[in-house]
Amino acid sequence: QWPHYEGIWSYGSTLDQVIYVIRNPRWAIPSFHNILNEIDYGQDWGEVYPYLTHVFTRRAPLENWVKWRDLKFEEEIDLWAWHIDYYMEGGAQYWDDLDFERVGQKPFFFRTEDMKPWPKDSHCTTDIDCIPKALVSYEKLRNHEEGPAQLRKIANALRGKKNMTVLEDEAVDCIWFETFIHTSAPSNDDRDHGGRKATDYTFTNAQLQTMADKLLYMKDKYSQEPWTNYPIANDIVYAIEDYIEEVGQELAFQESNPSPTPAPNPDYYQSLVDWYESVGRGNRYERDKVRAMEGYWPLVAHLYNETA
Repeated sequence: QWPHYEGIWSYGSTLDQVIYVIRNPRWAIPSFHNILNEIDYGQDWGEVYPYLTHVFTRRAPLENWVKWRDLKFEEEIDLWAWHIDYYMEGGAQYWDDLDFERVGQKPFFFRTEDMKPWPKDSHCTTDIDCIPKALVSYEKLRNHEEGPAQLRKIANALRGKKNMTVLEDEAVDCIWFETFIHTSAPSNDDRDHGGRKATDYTFTNAQLQTMADKLLYMKDKYSQEPWTNYPIANDIVYAIEDYIEEVGQELAFQESNPSPTPAPNPDYYQSLVDWYESVGRGNRYERDKVRAMEGYWPLVAHLYNETA
């Protein structure tokens, strides 16, 4: 999902508008890791293709989840927020132009709030107006009572557009039940048919607190000028308010039912880095790899304290 580092911009200039789907990071982050595990942590099409039939079929081993979570959590919660900012701010580019993988790994880094205004991604200045025309809550879209109303947001955003045929409003309830209840397409729920449940994939208290702080920050941001009279921003705030409540309840439960505290391990972080490299997810800008990129190396050699 562009501009996340696992997304690609495959649309060219063929799209006319954006409909943004927001999901609670409490569940979005573990679900993302499940997909990484289902594709065997592959990074390019050749590595991923043999595993595509595994997507939405199983959840990752818990030990892999804990390792990935403890290594990547801080980055992923920032990326969750920046993804919203990217579209709401019309392409706010949190990565450096030369960081073509958009991973913020050395020799690059992600831009910070105090570096704003960030430059605009060219996709949002030349290909499409990236500012969303509707916002859909993933959780509400899947809910029996609220799902049809969310689907109507999508229908209304498409209705009247060139070459688009949208059924009348009265048909939306039927469409929702046919596509969400009776569909045969793979979905997140298919992972529930065997193995562990989604609720088994938890966060530490400190991580939940960081998540709660990020959610509160985003709620406050989109509750203030220049967003106060913008309906999409209001929808973001409403969704995040639900997320704040859910994360707060889980944090309160964990604090009142504490897990054993593991003994300090000064080598723990390095062990996570080593594990991630062992599954093929190491530094994407490793010096020798970048040296082999003839057209790219002269642009970045100075960042490695070398000359091209």
